[in-house]
Amino acid sequence: MVSPLHEQSAALGERKRIRALCIAACIAALLATLWPCNPFTRNGVSWLQGNRGLKFEFPGLIVSKEYLKPEEIQATESYSLELLVRPANRKSGTILAFYNDTHPTQLLVGQDGERLLVTDDNGIQSDRTRTIKFHSDHILRPGRLVLVTITSGLNGTTLYLDGKAEGSFPLIKFSGSELSGQIVLGTSPSMYEPWAGELRGLAIFSKELSPRESLQHYREWTKPGSAHDLDRAIVHYAFAEGVGREIRDDVPSGPNLEVPAIFSVPHKAFLCSAKKEFKANWTYAKDVVVNIAGFIPLGLIACAYLSWIKNRWKAILTAALACGLLSFVIEVLQYYIPQRFSGTTDIITNTLGAAVGAAIMQAGVVRRTFKELKLIRS
Repeated sequence: MVSPLHEQSAALGERKRIRALCIAACIAALLATLWPCNPFTRNGVSWLQGNRGLKFEFPGLIVSKEYLKPEEIQATESYSLELLVRPANRKSGTILAFYNDTHPTQLLVGQDGERLLVTDDNGIQSDRTRTIKFHSDHILRPGRLVLVTITSGLNGTTLYLDGKAEGSFPLIKFSGSELSGQIVLGTSPSMYEPWAGELRGLAIFSKELSPRESLQHYREWTKPGSAHDLDRAIVHYAFAEGVGREIRDDVPSGPNLEVPAIFSVPHKAFLCSAKKEFKANWTYAKDVVVNIAGFIPLGLIACAYLSWIKNRWKAILTAALACGLLSFVIEVLQYYIPQRFSGTTDIITNTLGAAVGAAIMQAGVVRRTFKELKLIRS
């Protein structure tokens, strides 16, 4: 006959085992969702040696100190954008973007393989086939220095490559509002999309560049010591400083740029609402399923531990709420980690997954298994 003292000791040991398992599951969830757990990532931007320009390594960031405000010069606006870049590889990333909290669709120029993407910050996160402005293949080849010129006017937009026409997009035009706001180089303003390569020049003009002007500007950018045409330039950065964390605009009225010591996603959303996160595509549906499934084991284990001190229904409810609180803490912490995104959808789906796991704990076969493993009371 087993003594009451022996039964109490055995029960205490079983309770300690399930508690240890529950703690281990929580730690695993934290590591999986917060890795690499470094909110103070070094900004991988450095000056080129022996040449003007900056090198971006994963991850790198440059931002303007003030917002850019292109003047509305005509009823029909004309603007041109020049980027002198040398990509380091074929990985996707954002080279240049603008952020303005009053305009959700700011211009974004990015790389996808050797493809040049011109879209907006919201569009690149959703269905690219419907929101992208245009793209051009075999533009951004690793190791190749190229001047990308995008010029928009009455007849649409023209893309120049090293001063030569590469493509025409008659239905696409850019407005001053799309070029306004904070200039962000090296990543998306709201998402972790680092780009690797060299940036040798950036300019924006409040006019449509002609083929002759585009070729002239290419020669100016690539010939050392050449004087640059600043006629109707809004901003012009030659990146000739060579040292320091401030980059001066050659146009006196334009904003200077800053190289932060620490990398961050400058305008990442804090606990982004589920409504804003929703996307009607398979990627979103897959993420929802993964987030639900990922917290089912944690909900099951938490419910098994709580069943020692609560009845079944209270154990289910408490386990779901406790896992939901853990998910909330994770999402708050993810805001401070550049590689992670902070949103409420994960809190909802994780809590649902934990509730499913806690409910599964009540199934006869699961309870029998846990009893045989001596993880819950007989």
